[in-house]
Amino acid sequence: MATGTGGRTLTAVLLWASLAVPVLLAGFTSRTAHPLAWWGAFTCLAVIGVGVVLGRSRPLAAMLLGSGLWLVEATRGNPFTVLAAMAVFAYLAGVRMARAGQAVAALGGLLVLAGTVTPLVRDAGAGFVAVSGTVLGAVVPWLAGRARRQYLLLAREGWERAEELERAQRLIAEQARARERTRIAGDMHDLLGHELGLVALRIGGLEVAPGLDERYRLAAGEARRAVTAASERLQEIVDMLRHDTGTAQEESVPELVERARAAGMRVGLRTVGDGPFPDGSRPDGPLSGGPLPAMAERALRRVVQEGLTNSAKHAPGAPVTVTVEHLATETVVTVTTGPARRPQGHTSGGHGLEGLRERVRLCGGSLRAGPKGEGFGEPGGLRESGELAKGAGLGGGVGREPGEGAGAVPAGEPGEGFEVSARLPHAPGPIAEPGPVSVSATHLARARLRARRTRVTAIVTAVTAVTVVTLVVVAFMVYDAASSVLTPEDFQRLRPGQDQAAVARVLPGRSRIDGPVPGEPARPQGADCRYYGTHANPFDASHRELFRLCFSDGRLASKDFLPADRSP
Repeated sequence: MATGTGGRTLTAVLLWASLAVPVLLAGFTSRTAHPLAWWGAFTCLAVIGVGVVLGRSRPLAAMLLGSGLWLVEATRGNPFTVLAAMAVFAYLAGVRMARAGQAVAALGGLLVLAGTVTPLVRDAGAGFVAVSGTVLGAVVPWLAGRARRQYLLLAREGWERAEELERAQRLIAEQARARERTRIAGDMHDLLGHELGLVALRIGGLEVAPGLDERYRLAAGEARRAVTAASERLQEIVDMLRHDTGTAQEESVPELVERARAAGMRVGLRTVGDGPFPDGSRPDGPLSGGPLPAMAERALRRVVQEGLTNSAKHAPGAPVTVTVEHLATETVVTVTTGPARRPQGHTSGGHGLEGLRERVRLCGGSLRAGPKGEGFGEPGGLRESGELAKGAGLGGGVGREPGEGAGAVPAGEPGEGFEVSARLPHAPGPIAEPGPVSVSATHLARARLRARRTRVTAIVTAVTAVTVVTLVVVAFMVYDAASSVLTPEDFQRLRPGQDQAAVARVLPGRSRIDGPVPGEPARPQGADCRYYGTHANPFDASHRELFRLCFSDGRLASKDFLPADRSP
């Protein structure tokens, strides 16, 4: 335990040190284009440290801290110093968060904040930088983290399926040994029973032999009775090994429901249609579908019992509804469990549901288990028992942790609930042999699909974000070049000393850059200089050519042409 804690602490320190490097360079050296004051550097280091500390227990809070710090710095004109911290915290949030809804809402809020507040504080260009930086530095890393999480879950799913196969093999071996022991017991009965029968017969012959002393006759009678009792006892033991001869009175469906209510479960019982009673009694008069066979009635009660047991174990506090629907030729019993109030870590091998499925199959019916609302006749509906859908009842969604055994009710995040349902025919029909359904293959396919969808979403989002940012940048470059052109003819007509208002009538609506620029001539003392483009093509080789106009005391003080090949 100490080793694990020490390793996590060392990892956190190394992460903080890595993210602190650009902050230290900006705050305490002159090697960056966006320096930080010492107090600003210490503030960034402290916020990054808090984010690293909260990264494991509160990954969403860490992501919001990193993104908020970046938005503040981007608004101040420094979008690079803490960009790595925002990206790392967003990626870790994607890996560590089980639910995606809160992170999606938080990222949406950050985008709205970047697109509304930053332009008001600075300008539209800063707002564009803030929005595009949030997409590329927070949304895309978070999606990459989600893809990584799905990959890790897929790998864990594979190992857990392998463990389930090993458990199943051990169970099969144990069952084979138990069957062999039963056969051996039967062989012992056949052999010893025959021999004991012969012994009893010979002793009986001795008992009725003429001329035998009365003392020996009594002893022979006692020996015969002892051998007969031993043979009967041996028969009883073998019968107990071969068959379940328990005679305990089974509870009816209403009694099962009432007992569950008395234990604190929120259970409701609903009966639909006319048919055999759930408690096993027979109504007076003929039924349209005939009475439910005794074996099917016991299976009905077992379905309810198993459904209530699963609900109590894996979704305590969730509402449960037991529905018994009588149709013309069959009875459908369904135990529906609502979303769990809190995640449960219980797992099981699903042997209860597997045994129940076999019982229902021997009645000519079928048993399904899976997400709430997926009926028998729907494509991709309820799975066979032994394959209660991962993420069905309590998992739901991308963040469900694997680990439940086959047939186990999944224990994950609150979702839409799950149900166990069985169809029991009123008249016995052909018994369907169980098909070779690969539960592990089905779960593995689902996990791969989730991972593939997350990976595709991350890639598509990243490509879309880069494309949109590129198009916006190109469009802004075209707009900026076209709206800041001072034609050479107008430039030639301008004379130093002209009134600034007269000069303003021929100037474009906006300047090309704010300046100053490297390699320009010295400015006149106290003059305000503006820079305009010479043509409207931002992709031309001479796009760096500029006209500079300097104004002082309301008049044009100087005008200069700055060539593209000017040297600093």
